[in-house]
Amino acid sequence: MRPRALPLLVALLLCATAAVAVPAVDARAPPTPVCGVCDLDRTTPSGERVVAGESELTVTIHANGSTTWRARADLAAGAEALAANESLRRAVAAEAARDGVAEPRDLSARLDGDTLVVDYRDPNATERHLGVAVFTPLTPASPSTPFVMGGEGARYLAADRLTVRGEPGWAVRGDAPGGSDTELVWSPRDAARDDAGRAPFDVARDPVAVEKGAILPGPRAWIARLLAADGP
Repeated sequence: MRPRALPLLVALLLCATAAVAVPAVDARAPPTPVCGVCDLDRTTPSGERVVAGESELTVTIHANGSTTWRARADLAAGAEALAANESLRRAVAAEAARDGVAEPRDLSARLDGDTLVVDYRDPNATERHLGVAVFTPLTPASPSTPFVMGGEGARYLAADRLTVRGEPGWAVRGDAPGGSDTELVWSPRDAARDDAGRAPFDVARDPVAVEKGAILPGPRAWIARLLAADGP
């Protein structure tokens, strides 16, 4: 070996050793509810608690890739306080919705008896490839930084029922235990709970929506999922 090559080889070996020796940093965020409104448990500035009981979330995927969300939560406490104060109702609903996996916009909140109904949209919850809308919020994103473990927090359902559906004329595909070609349905009723009483929600493949009658919907959905997984 030539003398000049020895320092270079030593430097490369040191870099490789340092890379292996760097401890992995666990940067995983705390668990995130799919439905923040369904996980509602807050105390108002006046001291009254607002607590969600039985709940459901319905997400509709539209042809342009946008999504609309409707959360319904029967209030175990706090219905009177929210009914009497519209600004408080909207503030509580908006804060709760932001705790979930969506990026809520154009939010509205109303009471149907003792049921809090919250509607909002998220234009960034899907990626579109080959005419297929890939719904990505249910699968946590991994970190892009080397030697960092974790990323987004694990999901838990919070809702007693989650429905993901396509707009009329669009079919959905995914690994939900219930539903049909028009909607996917998950429920945690029979799921094991963690120490905090949460039902872990593990979705291996992103749900997709594709127009009914589209050519080769299966291969297109498969490719669209791959392209979405390779995105930023």
